[in-house]
Amino acid sequence: MKATFRTFVCTGALAVLAAVGFQTLAQAQPLAGSTHGDKISGSAYWPARAATRHIESARSYAQEFQTYVTKAKQPEPSVVKDIKAELGRYLDEAQKHLATMKKDFAADKEAVAGIEGIEKGLAVAIENNKAMIECCENQKFDTIATMTCCTDLVKQLDKVHAEHVALMKKLAAKYSAAKK
Repeated sequence: MKATFRTFVCTGALAVLAAVGFQTLAQAQPLAGSTHGDKISGSAYWPARAATRHIESARSYAQEFQTYVTKAKQPEPSVVKDIKAELGRYLDEAQKHLATMKKDFAADKEAVAGIEGIEKGLAVAIENNKAMIECCENQKFDTIATMTCCTDLVKQLDKVHAEHVALMKKLAAKYSAAKK
């Protein structure tokens, strides 16, 4: 009798948990026909969050490297190799997420124009990064030229970040107002 009752209670508890779990999953699913406006109005629009994270990481990495170059007579080859790989990866990932955003917002000309502006700024940052790496890899290391490259990269990433944050605020306001 005790085993039967225990089985009955466990089965009932599992059924209740499953019903609650499925209800939560059903509520989390996007509605059929949902638009990019539904995505952007909250914090769940992944391409924007990922682009922000990669741009911020690139900025932070570039700033740290700039501080390192200021204090080191010449960057260690292993550090330059690390910067080249990691900073390049952050910039590449940001580009990919911006491309996804542009595709998702294809119907919104204003959003696409903003994203394209950020993409252009990011392309300049990528070129600045390449120039900085070349300065660091040069056999005749020039501290002033390298610092100029670092400064240009950091300033460009600051600009890209500011433009991205402004665009995301604008889109969030636009699409949250459209939902009301």
